[in-house]
Amino acid sequence: MNYAKPIRILHSLLALCMLTQIAVGELMDVPEVEDGPATAGIHWIMPAFAHGGELHAIPGTPVVETLGFEVHEFLGLFIAGLLLIRIMLAMTSLPGANWRELVPWVFADGRKQLGREIKAQMAGWKQAKLAPPEDGEAVARCVHGFILLAGIGMGITGTLLFFGWSQTAPQTAIIELIAETHELLVGGLEALLAAHILAVILHQRQGHNIIARIKPGGQ
Repeated sequence: MNYAKPIRILHSLLALCMLTQIAVGELMDVPEVEDGPATAGIHWIMPAFAHGGELHAIPGTPVVETLGFEVHEFLGLFIAGLLLIRIMLAMTSLPGANWRELVPWVFADGRKQLGREIKAQMAGWKQAKLAPPEDGEAVARCVHGFILLAGIGMGITGTLLFFGWSQTAPQTAIIELIAETHELLVGGLEALLAAHILAVILHQRQGHNIIARIKPGGQ
């Protein structure tokens, strides 16, 4: 499949931003009011990311935001904007953009193609060998689709946390639930990205030159 240029550009932007966001999210310390004294969970991170003495306060007292938390907030809103653009592109007929190509399991013909590809490629996967891209379109589209869905879920929960997170009082039960869902989606996205990157490496090592299909300057 030849991806349209807007899709290739957006893919690169999302990849860069999501990987950066995951790294920031793992390193930052979250400003949160606790009922009792607490200390920073990561002591070896530079003070800009982990203010152990400033992150927790008694209820009613504002908590100081760290640089890492602020970067995470604004980068998250930027990613949400990129995902909104991707959703709009999914309504078009641009090559590689339409929802039918991202969620083939939803449609009967897509499920049939996906089943054929999985059955044909299963033996190769056990030996860390991947079929040429043209023989695994449905599988590749599934991975992209799951990553996009996980990203959308993260964007929705992250936006709710942005507007609902309290820095003057302990979090409500609903905010805690949203935060846990957000963390669960982060774990799922990390697993999907790891599998995706591994697949790209294997494809490149097998001479499939798959990066040329999706990079902004590719054909």
